[in-house]
Amino acid sequence: MSCADSGVPNGMLLGREGGMVSRLHVSVPVFVVSDFTGETAESVAKAASRQFNADSVSIKRFRYVTTLEEAGKVVAQAKEENALLVCTFVNERIRVFVTGEAEKQGIACIDLFGSLLHALTSLVGKKPREEPGLSHLLDEDYFKRVKAVEFTINCDDGSNPQLLHKAELILIGVSRTCKTPLSMYLAHKGIMTANIPLVPELEAPEELFEIDPKKIVGLVISPEKLVELRTKRLMMLGLSPKDSAYTEKERVRKELDYARNLMERLRVRVVDVTMRAIEETAQEILTVVQESR
Repeated sequence: MSCADSGVPNGMLLGREGGMVSRLHVSVPVFVVSDFTGETAESVAKAASRQFNADSVSIKRFRYVTTLEEAGKVVAQAKEENALLVCTFVNERIRVFVTGEAEKQGIACIDLFGSLLHALTSLVGKKPREEPGLSHLLDEDYFKRVKAVEFTINCDDGSNPQLLHKAELILIGVSRTCKTPLSMYLAHKGIMTANIPLVPELEAPEELFEIDPKKIVGLVISPEKLVELRTKRLMMLGLSPKDSAYTEKERVRKELDYARNLMERLRVRVVDVTMRAIEETAQEILTVVQESR
């Protein structure tokens, strides 16, 4: 009896004792569908997919699906490719059509907005506006994010230390501790973020010692992981890791010891980024920022 007619989910096999056993090298297609950009649905899908192997899920985004004809084509393709549908439609007509068709054709479908909009309608006492992209309107928060991004770019990797007193947050750490990507992620949250690289041979900016420690977060990482990241970085640049002190274990430990000592002197909060996603680390940092306000 095949998996298709045994009621066993696709991508799984029955073990000897009847338990589920994952098939090897099966990538489940996930169709993210929205009547706007689909960023919300994709973020949720990616967050969920991280609980599995990196190659277990493949995500494809269908943006600006605003007609029943376009929606029907996506549903048909999902049926053909046996994909999971993840939807964020604010237009009720299209949302009902997609979820209804998915149910008829036996397609797995997750409607992220439907239940929430229905509940809010009951509580607020009126229907939603059904206008895609309202969260992207040019409002005060938008201009705050633009200002934060511009500031963060100007203060990346130790640039313009004279502007540090204007920063809402300063990240410090040795090379390859995700300072820049974390800074940009936080800037898109509207936080003016600067980052300072810590190198034993270079004095930290004097301005750093004049800043409220509550505004500074130190980033640390395990020596083993740092060596791995730096090795990959040099290889990407076409350089030999063996010919560089950048990846030497003793050098790495020296840098990390220097960084930790400086962080202790500054009396700042320290966050370990080892084996953590950017979003996860950023959320912890955001918590630190909120606690300090």
